[in-house]
Amino acid sequence: MAAFGASASHKVDGQLMQRANRAIALALIRRDPATSRASIARETALSPAAVSGIVDHLIREGLVREEPATTTGAVGRRPMRLIFNPAAHVAVGIAVDVRVVTVALVDLGGGVRTAIRAPLPPGASPATVVDWVASAARRALRGVAAGDVVGIGMAVPGLVRWPEGLILLSPNLGWRDVPIRALVEERLGRPVVVDNEVRALALAEHAYGAARGARTAVFIDAAYGVGGAIIIDGGLYRGVRGVAGELGHNIVEPDGARCGCGNRGCLETVASAGGLVARAREALDNGRASVLAAARDALTLDAIVGAARADDPLARDLVTRATAYLGRAAAHAIDNWDPERVVLSGPVVQAGADLFDDVLVAERRSVLDTGHAGVPVVRATLGLDDAKVIGAATLVTAEYLGVPSITSW
Repeated sequence: MAAFGASASHKVDGQLMQRANRAIALALIRRDPATSRASIARETALSPAAVSGIVDHLIREGLVREEPATTTGAVGRRPMRLIFNPAAHVAVGIAVDVRVVTVALVDLGGGVRTAIRAPLPPGASPATVVDWVASAARRALRGVAAGDVVGIGMAVPGLVRWPEGLILLSPNLGWRDVPIRALVEERLGRPVVVDNEVRALALAEHAYGAARGARTAVFIDAAYGVGGAIIIDGGLYRGVRGVAGELGHNIVEPDGARCGCGNRGCLETVASAGGLVARAREALDNGRASVLAAARDALTLDAIVGAARADDPLARDLVTRATAYLGRAAAHAIDNWDPERVVLSGPVVQAGADLFDDVLVAERRSVLDTGHAGVPVVRATLGLDDAKVIGAATLVTAEYLGVPSITSW
């Protein structure tokens, strides 16, 4: 008689194998709409019977449908192809940004089905945010069957300890040691997966956007703050403490302005939307002449970029410095990680082609010359409004689908 431990181990191994085979089959179906049961068997070396068992289960789940393939002119029975159904299920994505909170239902293909947004007032407390998030999530889920929801994911700015969902520090929200996962779970009565907003964005761009198909990629997000994320061999790299990728707090000007993290001269202080506004106000208060003075107390990134394009000296200096530092950050990411591509996101780099081009110029001047073709530096493709909430949902949909990019290092 086998020992209990051995029997349990064999059972676990069998379950892991079943999950792995399901994920592989589903990945093949999602990749190629011409996939058939026979092609899965050929590519995986699984037996036809094993493949049929997996496919039949996926069809019962609603994840896959089977239909006749496009005719090839051959005589006889038409082959059947397997089609992925992204509308089979949804996830709740929750994205807390510095100025706005979004709750959305996102399908398994990264499509936003329903989105509810509200402005986030400066200084909003965790309790205020959790109250609104819980109310919005309940509204979004009205009429949705519980079995159609695969989970809830949440993306927040700042240092987030994975997998506990504890916000260690969010300088731009003014939060420290906030157990945001526990707070939201208590209100919604369901498990919640919480991660940093740029890591969530990276998952979304890797699954559906600018980094799709890349095994290794680095992401730099220049929004109200600056953040980063790294995907290595298809897996999200979180680091030993779960806080990897905080590129915005690399010090670029040691005697520069004070950052919300407590240090001076972080990249975020000169290359983020919040940093640009703060530096513009400081310059105006110190007597620098600029057309921006008329809107000193209501300055925005768009106003600064517009003034720079109109050749206002102060605005031009600020934007030039920001794009130069972002370009150097991209170059350092290439030199340190040797990725297949670098993806830039956020309003600072997506405010116009001219700003992005300036970042590329600075990157090419700074990157190490290895004698090989340059690493592509590209803009994110999922859009400013939806990328992070899609990423929040991807925290749970990727695990449900068995997508390798959810893997943690």
